Amino acid sequence: MDSLTHLVLGAALGEIVLGKKIGNRALIWGAIGETIPDLDVIGNLFLSPTGALAFHRGFTHSFMFAFLAPLLFGGLVFKLYHTGRHKSTVYKVIISILNVLLMTTLIVGSNYLFSDGHHPRWWLLIITAGLGIYLSWRLYQHYYRKDLEDINTRYKDWYILFMVTFLTHILLDSCTTYGTQLFLPFSDYRMAFNNIAVADPFYTIPFLICAIIFPFLRRGSKQRAVVNYLGLGISCAYLLFTFVNKFHMDNVFEKALQHRGIEATRCRATPTILNNFLWNFVAEDKDKYYVGLYSNFDTDPNVHYLNEFPKSDSIKQVLSPYKEFRVINWFSDGYLTAFPADTMIVLSDLRYGGMRDTIIDYRDMIFSFYVKEKNGSLEVLTERTPQEGSFGELLKKFIKRVKGY
Repeated sequence: MDSLTHLVLGAALGEIVLGKKIGNRALIWGAIGETIPDLDVIGNLFLSPTGALAFHRGFTHSFMFAFLAPLLFGGLVFKLYHTGRHKSTVYKVIISILNVLLMTTLIVGSNYLFSDGHHPRWWLLIITAGLGIYLSWRLYQHYYRKDLEDINTRYKDWYILFMVTFLTHILLDSCTTYGTQLFLPFSDYRMAFNNIAVADPFYTIPFLICAIIFPFLRRGSKQRAVVNYLGLGISCAYLLFTFVNKFHMDNVFEKALQHRGIEATRCRATPTILNNFLWNFVAEDKDKYYVGLYSNFDTDPNVHYLNEFPKSDSIKQVLSPYKEFRVINWFSDGYLTAFPADTMIVLSDLRYGGMRDTIIDYRDMIFSFYVKEKNGSLEVLTERTPQEGSFGELLKKFIKRVKGY
């Protein structure tokens, strides 16, 4: 899932685990804990495109990490408060910076989710920026300038906080198409339930609203707990709906294939970005791949149109000696087709499909790898060909498709 979702989920979980003992600090540590597994993106600075592809959502997203790493992180934070070092000026400066960065992330994320094309909505920018300034002032008055009290917590409390946030992070990421290597170092299999998009405002917004409200309520109060559990309840109910909808979409696709007389060896339904109503379908038989879109609001139960792609076995055979190709094929779970281009080959991950019903070539695909042989090796560029038209025009077309035929 996206960083904003992890932040607000972590804040809600931090409130449940340690909110009564340490107040709003629990929100910050919960958000930090929920973010730590994604620090593996630092590997992008040092790894090749395919190396980064294999590294991200790797060990830091495994069950082993979720249960063992909290021993370290929980111990460090417990020692910090147990020794009273949290009262030092240096620590206050560091935490204040982290708080400002967190608020900035929430402000930028909120404006990005509800932007008008490439530009934020002025009224939302004013509201969120004003709220950020107010929260920064409160941080200065009620934290930085304040003599902090002693924190009475146990090592066990901090272990539970980090374990819960790490587990929810990796399990939530496993719900997306990208998948998560839950069983490392014993297996590199990517677990992907394919029930929710990597960014879905219908899941995030209830958390976000409640995360903004409950820090202003009195620590340990019934109202604070109600607001927090309300946000969690609504978002969890929506997550449950995505599983039910996934089951429905799988049935729709299987019937559509049967209606066309296609005997698929395997098939998969995945939600498109920012919603759970428009789904991409991909199926494979012995000769071809089939890709199509279907909305919950479509009137045609047999899927409006299915694109057919060759399996490109001859091209894959040529590329198979290269490690880079094997990583790409592993990442796409074999749902990979090839488009010959002028000076390179474009490998498209069919799990993500296209943004329109009819797909002509790789320029209509969402997720592609541009590769070419060079000096006995395979050079890989991970790119997404920009769609024609402005962001606003593309968004309108996308929303129209979500509404169905």
